[in-house]
Amino acid sequence: MEKSNLKNMEGWDGIAYNDGELAFFDNMRDMPTFAFPIQLEMCVIVLVTNGRATVKINGTTYEAKKDDLFICPPNNIVDSGMMSIDFQGHCICISCSYIQHAIPLAVNSWDIKVLFENNPICTLQPEEAKIFCQYYDLLSTKTQYSSVRQKRVIGTIMLALIYDMLIVLERVVQHNLRPFTSRETLFKRFIDLIESTYPKPRSVSYYAERLNVTPKYFSYVCKQAVGQKATGIIDQYVVKDIVYMMNHTQKSIKEIACELDFPNLSFFGKYVKKHLGVSPKNYREQAIKRNANN
Repeated sequence: MEKSNLKNMEGWDGIAYNDGELAFFDNMRDMPTFAFPIQLEMCVIVLVTNGRATVKINGTTYEAKKDDLFICPPNNIVDSGMMSIDFQGHCICISCSYIQHAIPLAVNSWDIKVLFENNPICTLQPEEAKIFCQYYDLLSTKTQYSSVRQKRVIGTIMLALIYDMLIVLERVVQHNLRPFTSRETLFKRFIDLIESTYPKPRSVSYYAERLNVTPKYFSYVCKQAVGQKATGIIDQYVVKDIVYMMNHTQKSIKEIACELDFPNLSFFGKYVKKHLGVSPKNYREQAIKRNANN
């Protein structure tokens, strides 16, 4: 089975921008013909602005019309797709790494994930569709420039778009969400727990104990919920706190390590290097330069 990701999309017709993390399609009709089925290794978001399209995902066929928002999370299998002659739409593709590091919505917005597992299409109100188009036009304009600062601007606009979309999708969820299963309820309790805990313990057994389940079952629930191990989800939240304190406080590295409950500076340094790719000192120096340039 062919797999589709942003790297093997380089050079495609119709792509207005592709930096390996984000890609925008101005005209989806110019996309090359696929050899279905295809497994998506990215998140695909499409707003239909005219015409109709049908797509078969994981064996189920869906139809999207004007003002419909189509969201297909990573790792789904697209069996087939067809567009009407007058079809037009804005398409944004987001890599898995971008989602995990810049947009932790895959974890935080669990109820939205449950909704789109069963129906990847929701109808926007005209004003909501208009706002999405405005975001897309702004992103298209900004992607014409290739400076480092412009890339940060694109990331900021993209984040604003995602959060605006979440507001819309929460409205849809309230009307369409099915009841949670027992495993989904447990996972939601975990997210509520980790979001309300500071500093965040890094032990799987800590959360399993407070949720009254075994560490093995807790890890299984996390894997079923979002396709990630419990340790990976916990690390995302811990790293988020580290990044914030490095970028937005004047506290020393030692003070940050202590506040986040790391046993010593050596352990903290190895943890930061593993998840951010550089030492705490180098990350802080880069953060200072970024802040000075903004």
